Amino acid sequence: MGEIEIWARPGSSADRIRWDPWRRRWTVSCRAPAVDGEANAAIRRLVAGWLGLPEDRIVWRHAGRGAAKRLEVEGIDPSEIDRRLANAAKAGSPTIGSSG
Repeated sequence: MGEIEIWARPGSSADRIRWDPWRRRWTVSCRAPAVDGEANAAIRRLVAGWLGLPEDRIVWRHAGRGAAKRLEVEGIDPSEIDRRLANAAKAGSPTIGSSG
């Protein structure tokens, strides 16, 4: 089990992920607006897709309204999480599933 620190960017032109070395966390851009939890739901769905896991293996540890968020991932270790997310970022992090 591992955790992912992310910086959320809702309302973006595309769904994508990139490593932010300054903040030392992943930046997740999503097209969903920051309205009624839509962006948080989209981010969870996107991260699950990039990791190749079902959504129920991704649990919010800190979501809220701010950009700084934390997810817990069940079933894979932290180094594997980083490897899979890095691969998604290299691949241009294509949209997974529905465009929302």
